[in-house]
Amino acid sequence: MPFLSPPWLRVVGALFGLVMLAAGSPAASAQTIEEINKASGFHEMLAGLGPSIVTGIKSVPGPDKVKEALSAACEGAFDPDKMEKAIETRMAGQMQPADLADLAAFFASPLGKRVTALEIQGSDPQAKERGKVEGPRILAELQSGDPARLALYRRIMDDLSAVDMAEMIAMNMGYAMVSGMLAAAGQPLSDQQIMALVRKQAGKLREDAEKGIMEGTAFAYRDLSLDDLRLYAAFLASPAGSHYYDRMQTALGEVMTDEARSLGQRFFVALGYRKA
Repeated sequence: MPFLSPPWLRVVGALFGLVMLAAGSPAASAQTIEEINKASGFHEMLAGLGPSIVTGIKSVPGPDKVKEALSAACEGAFDPDKMEKAIETRMAGQMQPADLADLAAFFASPLGKRVTALEIQGSDPQAKERGKVEGPRILAELQSGDPARLALYRRIMDDLSAVDMAEMIAMNMGYAMVSGMLAAAGQPLSDQQIMALVRKQAGKLREDAEKGIMEGTAFAYRDLSLDDLRLYAAFLASPAGSHYYDRMQTALGEVMTDEARSLGQRFFVALGYRKA
């Protein structure tokens, strides 16, 4: 059975932004988890995430047969509307009304609007290309000239468990896709054997995730004042902020794992290893 270099590792860059606030338009009246997800920009992030992952998967090099099978398997994969509904179902009832009210107030505040405006700018395709060049440069300058801002960036990443989450989602997606492929091929392995395959292929996943997250953060928030950055970090560490992102990231990881498993099964069906 052929073992393809796992495509989820090639598109892990698309996961780095999942653990940061995504671009969106704050809503002052947000009181339900659905409204909070829209106010926080989560809705817009998902709309861009699915196509990014699918594009990355389709770009994996290989024989024409493999590329055609991947393309077929990707039809309907990581659909943002489907994922959003599944995530909101998982998050339903997990946030207290007081937390929802605090979240709504933050995203409607001047700081919340400022943060989302910066992220809207950073999510633009041209800005992303700039970020690939300017992010490393800005981060290097911070390391030598602005330790206070650098420390705040690290605090934000720690409060969000950003690197842990990016690594966990990528590994879980890898496990799910491999297990789906093996199940469709009729060649099941134990959980330990599957994880050994995934870890072997993962390489420097955690190191790359940390580097990408820090560079992306340095670029996205480069125009945010140090005082505003401190206030933002305080919000993320607050009960409402920490509860929200913990639950959102957990639900997101579960839904993406389900999507990856389904894609893996469809991939082997498309390769002809098992009839649909």
